[in-house]
Amino acid sequence: MDNSLTHLLNLAPATMIKQQLVAQQNSSRFYSRPLQIEQHIKLAQRLVHQVFVEEMGWIPDPLNPSGIRCVDDRLGKLFVDDFDEAAIWFGTFHHGHLIACWRFCPPRNGKFELEHYHPIPDFLKTSASLEVTRLVIYPQYRQRSRVLLNLAQTTHQHLRDQFNYVFAAVEFPHPGNLYLKLGLKRAGVSPFKYSPVDQNEVEIVVLDLQDRTTLASQSGC
Repeated sequence: MDNSLTHLLNLAPATMIKQQLVAQQNSSRFYSRPLQIEQHIKLAQRLVHQVFVEEMGWIPDPLNPSGIRCVDDRLGKLFVDDFDEAAIWFGTFHHGHLIACWRFCPPRNGKFELEHYHPIPDFLKTSASLEVTRLVIYPQYRQRSRVLLNLAQTTHQHLRDQFNYVFAAVEFPHPGNLYLKLGLKRAGVSPFKYSPVDQNEVEIVVLDLQDRTTLASQSGC
């Protein structure tokens, strides 16, 4: 298991975590947490495939530098890549079902995933940063803003003591405006395309995890 994830799982006593999970699972409210076991990570990879490939119709180029590919599993097709081995996943559950997730990745072999497609600001490479990708929400929950807010605030609580920044490359207005509402800011990098064949451009947005005035940094959702 990646050392970053091991550290995160040791932030609270095991008994406290168990009590919290039991209380959350017995509640009808949304609850979010790190995805700690292989089965939950596969559920997230399955949800990503359902949204990215089955719903949006995106078929990854087999020669992509991230190693993105679709693999068979007993759960169905999974959306995976070379960065999964060190990724930290978070998910939101409702009535025990995974309804949303996203993934945070450190550099692999000295490079963030985005660097295989476009340069990133130097401060992200010289600080404790993570790249966020794979944000997906189950269709029936996309109009419920509390789902993303719960996911973002829980994630912030787990990452803020160990990392300085998280960043993403996103399209505008959607989902870019959602990221801005959470507290991420445009990094001042000109819009670009991951691939010349892409229809839409993306922009890099950054969240300063030490800024406790952002919506993502608040608790109590």
